[in-house]
Amino acid sequence: MAAKLFDILASPGDVFDEVVATPPRIINWLVPSLLVALTSLFLLRAGYDNTASIPAASRSTEAQPSVPDSSSDQAASASADWQRVSALGVCAGTFAGTFWSAFLLWFVGRIFLKAQFSFLKAVEVVALTGVIMALGAIVTALLVSIFDNPAARPALSLFALRLPSDSHLRLFLDTVNFFHLWSTSVLAIGLSRLSGVSFNEAAFWIFGYGFVVRMALILLA
Repeated sequence: MAAKLFDILASPGDVFDEVVATPPRIINWLVPSLLVALTSLFLLRAGYDNTASIPAASRSTEAQPSVPDSSSDQAASASADWQRVSALGVCAGTFAGTFWSAFLLWFVGRIFLKAQFSFLKAVEVVALTGVIMALGAIVTALLVSIFDNPAARPALSLFALRLPSDSHLRLFLDTVNFFHLWSTSVLAIGLSRLSGVSFNEAAFWIFGYGFVVRMALILLA
């Protein structure tokens, strides 16, 4: 499993060839999905720490004791509860996203590419590709810390952090994310191996779907 996780970064075609040739294994999608969930929690925590750094600093300047503020305690408790809910949402969203993406991969292969392959094989391909997004989450957390900005991403938007967050230009630049492009390319390789078609044909559907969805989200923002 460790070899697969490293090889997916360097030679994904060889990993997917092995996935296609062997029976489905739960570990092939469970371990990568857990890794993505953990790194996403790391990124979530980095965002919280960055957002809360200024209020925390201001609170530390209060030198003299004061009567406990019940509203402050309630706010702190609500913030902790919200962080727990967010963490659970991230973990659930990771697994839900894996199976949804696998369904799309299976649907494209079955309907448009006229290929026959197991849905669980698509789950394995998507989950293993998620290792790239796990690496991207770590890099994003580091960028958030370096630039002291929770909106920092390994994308072209990194050079336009002063633009408003709701700017269409900013949102477009944010879609040109290095790790998103990398993972989409690897997914196209996985689909080509599962379907037995060329990389170009698989990439047309994978990149086409991603482009349409991202443009729709930008226009609706």
